Amino acid sequence: MKKKTLQTGLFSIIGVAAMLLILVAINFIAGLVKQRVDLTAEHAYTLSAGTKAILKKLDTPVQIRFYASQSADGMPVFLKTYAQQVDDLLGEYQQNSRGLIKIQKLDPEPDSDAEDSAKLEGVEPQMLSNGERVYLGMSVSLLDQKEALPFLSPERERLLEYDISRA
Repeated sequence: MKKKTLQTGLFSIIGVAAMLLILVAINFIAGLVKQRVDLTAEHAYTLSAGTKAILKKLDTPVQIRFYASQSADGMPVFLKTYAQQVDDLLGEYQQNSRGLIKIQKLDPEPDSDAEDSAKLEGVEPQMLSNGERVYLGMSVSLLDQKEALPFLSPERERLLEYDISRA
């Protein structure tokens, strides 16, 4: 009886150790594969074929300055969530651009260099009901050409990829 419980305990320990080793091996192998999977119903984080074609034709560096008020206390949650979605989409652009798209994220606080830069580049603040100004826009620069998206409205979420690609 004692031998049987010892044997069962030993097999249990070996089984747990084997499962742990298998999980570590799967995690290591998955870390080597640089494949991303978009499981959203609308494939919200997958770039369209047209955008990928535009990115393949790029031969000069593109600078994107993304202005999002992250430190604003009164910024509504839906705008913060949308700013994160825009940031994620810009990450997809950067990953698919073969290193030609450089993204600079700026938080334009009041009376800061980032706020001055936003105004100079055509990114406009939006006034909240509490009187606070928030920024959610971007500037796209290619050589000597600049295109500003003054405010990225959540109502145009479905057209966000189009707006960025057009710029």
